[in-house]
Order: sequence, then structure tokens, then C-alpha cells
Amino acid sequence: MGRAVAGRRSPGRACTVTDTRVRRLGRRSRWPRRLTGDQGSSNIEMAILFPVFVMLILLGVQVGLIFYGRTVALAAAQRGAAAEAAYGAPDGAGQTQASAYLTRMGDVLNDWEITVTPLAEGASEATAVRVTVTGSTLGWLGMRHHVSQTAYSPIEQFTTEDDS
Repeated sequence: MGRAVAGRRSPGRACTVTDTRVRRLGRRSRWPRRLTGDQGSSNIEMAILFPVFVMLILLGVQVGLIFYGRTVALAAAQRGAAAEAAYGAPDGAGQTQASAYLTRMGDVLNDWEITVTPLAEGASEATAVRVTVTGSTLGWLGMRHHVSQTAYSPIEQFTTEDDS
């Protein structure tokens, strides 16, 4: 009979209510209310996770820029190899075509360098050409990534049935 029910008074006592349901509503517990609940925990979780989400998004953008830079370097190398390997192409045609393409693409690749290498595979004259394009890609916060792409093409030659 030590417990009093809400709405009834114990004989000889003031209105002290000890029922747990009523205590939660009316009386202050031993711990402050802000420490017992989970109110505001989503704000703290977002404050911790938001920078992680931002970094993941920016990392995805950086990876996309790297792959875009690689694609542009490969396209320039392929255009240069095709121009250099064309029948009757003048010397330096591959270098000219690759640099013209990179100039049209703008700032996708910076500090680019084009290397044209004729290859003589067991013959006295060059039978193929290799064009390598290197440079650094765009980046955020000053980050740069070095890319290098190579294209290979056999040199076009006029042949007859007697040459085979």
C-alpha cells in the first residue's frame, strides 16, 4: 500500500504521486530529459554523414574527369596514328592532327605531349606507327592526374600481286 494511485490521496501525505506513468508526465526524473531520449540524434547523424556524402560525390566527379581525360587522349592518339599511317602522308601529319584535336577539346588535357614513333618490324622501312599522348587531366581543388594513351596503326602501302 505504499503506492498511491493518481487522483487519490494517501492518508497523512500531501499529493505525492509515485505511479510511474504519472511520474513520467508530471515529475522530473533523475536524468535530464535530453539525455534519456533520442530526439535530435538524426541531426547529429547527418552532421557526421554529410561530409562523407559530399566527399563521395566529389570523388565520383574526379573519377569521371580522369576517364574523360583518358578518352580525349586516346582519341587524339588514334587520330594522330591514322593521319601518320595514311598513304602518302607527309612527315609530321600525325603530330599535327593530334595537336589540332587536343586544341579543339580545350582544357581537358593540360601540359600534353605527343610522341610519334615509326616502327620497323623486321623491315628496312617503317611498317607501322605508334602515337602516344600524355598530359594531366582537369581536377577539383587543384588535384591533377597524369594520363597516357597510345594508338598503333600499320602504315598504308600500295602493293601489287607481284609484291606478295
